[in-house]
Amino acid sequence: MGRPRLHDEHLRQRLLEAATDLMAVEGPDFSLRPLVASVGTSTSAVYSLFGSRGELVEAITVRAARSFVDAQHAIEAEEPAELVPALAHAMRSWAREHSAMFQVVFGRSEDSPAVDEARESTTDPLLHAVTAAIDAGTLHGDPVTAMRTIFASVHGFITLELLGLYPAEQADDLFDALLAAIWRSWASTEVESAVA
Repeated sequence: MGRPRLHDEHLRQRLLEAATDLMAVEGPDFSLRPLVASVGTSTSAVYSLFGSRGELVEAITVRAARSFVDAQHAIEAEEPAELVPALAHAMRSWAREHSAMFQVVFGRSEDSPAVDEARESTTDPLLHAVTAAIDAGTLHGDPVTAMRTIFASVHGFITLELLGLYPAEQADDLFDALLAAIWRSWASTEVESAVA
């Protein structure tokens, strides 16, 4: 009879979740001791399941980035004029529900090809939507420049909101005002009166 497997997928997921919370607060240099203590295991589990501490940090970051992208892909909107603001709302909703993951995706990390690729993918849905909106004549300008400024604006708002700098009772109205300002900045002259 074989020995029972001590380090299984369930433990791997628990380590990823606990490590995400630690990394969100302490950055990628968090200590393994409080991590393994919080899930009732030992450091050998980290090395058994991830190979190294660096690979654990990579797995945390890639997992968080994929979750962020998946939340955007879940949006159902056919018209580019609807999809761009819908993606912004999806990003904000995801970040509010997964604030630790948001900090992990866009905070300090140990660079690796996998982390770089995962982070770059976080703007793919928005770039696709912005490109489609420009092709449809709804927005104007260079797609990459437009996407980057829209993403920066939405990301900045989310970051400040998560820090508690916007009163909860005002945050929704402020976000809508931000999206309206973004729309006015990039709307083509033919549709500049449209509302985001």
